[in-house]
Amino acid sequence: MLQIIRWRLFPQFMDTYYHIHTAWGFIQAGGYSVWDFWQFAPAGRPHIYPPLFHTVLATLIKLGLNKIILAKLLETIAPIAFLLVLWNFIRKNFGERFAFFVALVFGSSFSYFLSLIDHLPSTFALILGFLGLGKLFKREIISAIILFCLSFYTHIGVSWFLILSVILYGIFNAEARKHCFLAASASLVLSSPVILSQISNLKHIVNLGFSIPEAYILRIKIIDYFLAILGISLVFKAKKIYRLFLSMFLASLIFLLYPKRFFSYEGYLPVMLLSAFYWSAIYEKLLPKIKRSIYYLVPLAMLVLVISPTLVLNTGLKEIKEKAKVEFFNSAILGMFFARGDSIWFAQEYMSASGIIKENSTEKEIVFSTLNNIGISLAALSGRPTANALLPEIGPAYRFEPLLTSKIIVFMQDDDPDLIDLAVSRYNLVKIGENKLFLLYKNPLAGRVTEFRPALVPFWGIYLILGLVFAALLRLELYKKFI
Repeated sequence: MLQIIRWRLFPQFMDTYYHIHTAWGFIQAGGYSVWDFWQFAPAGRPHIYPPLFHTVLATLIKLGLNKIILAKLLETIAPIAFLLVLWNFIRKNFGERFAFFVALVFGSSFSYFLSLIDHLPSTFALILGFLGLGKLFKREIISAIILFCLSFYTHIGVSWFLILSVILYGIFNAEARKHCFLAASASLVLSSPVILSQISNLKHIVNLGFSIPEAYILRIKIIDYFLAILGISLVFKAKKIYRLFLSMFLASLIFLLYPKRFFSYEGYLPVMLLSAFYWSAIYEKLLPKIKRSIYYLVPLAMLVLVISPTLVLNTGLKEIKEKAKVEFFNSAILGMFFARGDSIWFAQEYMSASGIIKENSTEKEIVFSTLNNIGISLAALSGRPTANALLPEIGPAYRFEPLLTSKIIVFMQDDDPDLIDLAVSRYNLVKIGENKLFLLYKNPLAGRVTEFRPALVPFWGIYLILGLVFAALLRLELYKKFI
């Protein structure tokens, strides 16, 4: 219900527009493309993102689903679906009480909740991962292998986090070692096509997450980190199955390349689980002494879901003078209830601008904006390649002048007027429209268009592979049920 309140904010993050635009690129290519011709146009760049999520998006768009409605639906259901899968996994393997505390602590961090919306492929890879862990714990190894493999074809970082968690869990728990190592090794082998493609393009990486200034605004849940440390101290005293959470904490160190992801986003997951483990252990210990558990649970819920102190650190942005502060009301529940969060979605301005772009350009002509995120958003909505780009880790194939090569130039209303006049004069730009946010110009001298490269794997091939995968999963489920 609270997510429905937030509907008007969606799509709220720039990554969603990147994914919509990539799905459009797949449609133009006719399937999975390993060359990103739709961004940094006309130069393009290698496309290293795993194909599964974008294939699903492309299929739904081809079926006629509106791009914005699709984005809104996915951002609405993603955190709910993840919580249900996580809660169900904990409930079945660690007990209902622990599952309750996991759900409770889940509501403590608004930044983590937002990450589940902002990083959709990451969220769905986590969902696949926990489904795979559930199968692994039931010794349904083939199903686990397939699900872990699907996570590799969905997200780069999360898939390695999951598989490292499985390997480390096998190291810490001798009873599960054989099955963990088998599942991990087989998943890596089956995922080798996409892994090798990523490795072969390492030479094209121009920067990593710690070089992005915005990554240094860190929100650290003070109480949860403290309790997670205490939770680690209890792990080795509990059953060996609980060592999974220590394994996840160690595996999450791979996110240190992206500090914000480590402290506030994906890396917060094992902290949340360890914190919930400590709350559950203390509750179990105190239970014989408490006549009514409500005297323990209500203050705890108030602390987690309302007060929820968060340490905010600015370690990189010089324009923000305040280096550290504590926010006391930064829980997911309050954030949802008050519809907090910044949104870059302005329906009237975006749709009118994308309409002007369609009227004044062809499908292969390039759009560029002086604000990078806007270039991606408008290109995604209008179905055009763009000289802008997200995923700055991978640079363009060669240097180019975007104002010279782009047919449509989008300035922001708050851009320097003198610089706009200079660009208009130098490139003979013709004004074609404006609204409250944008000034749109056409470049009559633009002589470059984007060449749509054919897909490495056509859609029919992808659908055939996915059909075989899901048929195998279905057969395994039916075999378990009836045999």
